Amino acid sequence: MTNNIKTFKELRKLFKDTQWLTIKFSKDEVTNQFQKKDWENWFEQPDETKDEFIFNKYELDHRIDKKTQSDVYRLRLLPIKERYNFNGLYRNKPQAVENIKSYTIYEVVGNNGGYRSKYVPTETKFWVDNYTDQLLYISYKREDIWFNNFFRNKIDSSVTNNYDEIFTEKTFHLAYEQRTYKIVTAKGLDYEDAQKNAEKENPELEWKPGRTNKKWEHLYQVKVDKLPEGDFDMNDLSTRD
Repeated sequence: MTNNIKTFKELRKLFKDTQWLTIKFSKDEVTNQFQKKDWENWFEQPDETKDEFIFNKYELDHRIDKKTQSDVYRLRLLPIKERYNFNGLYRNKPQAVENIKSYTIYEVVGNNGGYRSKYVPTETKFWVDNYTDQLLYISYKREDIWFNNFFRNKIDSSVTNNYDEIFTEKTFHLAYEQRTYKIVTAKGLDYEDAQKNAEKENPELEWKPGRTNKKWEHLYQVKVDKLPEGDFDMNDLSTRD
């Protein structure tokens, strides 16, 4: 089996030649090296006395090989249709495909619909040049440990991918909010009238579009006239049931 795959034809052959049901995993592998956590549905344990799991054949694509008169269970590659693409794969193109005239993005799929939902065991995506059949770019996910290793051992290292990027530490600017509270006592003919009077007497309480930070936001009526000492849950002070 080739270990320097560069074309989509070679990649499809890899999928066709791989005996998916003969690959054995330990429980540690199936629970820690695949993105999905409901691994009980994805894998089966043929012998409960052994720490050996295999792909659940009912989650794989099923074909009948008439030549050998046998059942074939496998993973395969299916194109992602642009009109069904909700996660920005076509909008946020990798640099490797910026100047490519026409390309298709493929995902790994097993069972495809019917009364069962589509089985997509890995988030790995493959960009393929429609004119040359060359692999242009491969998108890996950090949590997809087993599939990352599987493909990286088979695909030529010259094919552009994001593997190093997903393991490179980056700097992010994170915004946080800290809530503060205060209780205002006001009189009125009813609750809404009291709120109106409170905001009239305390202009900082009035809501306005484009409210800047540290402005007050009205919540609800409370049972007390001042805040308790120490930690408390503001919802416990509400008069709402």
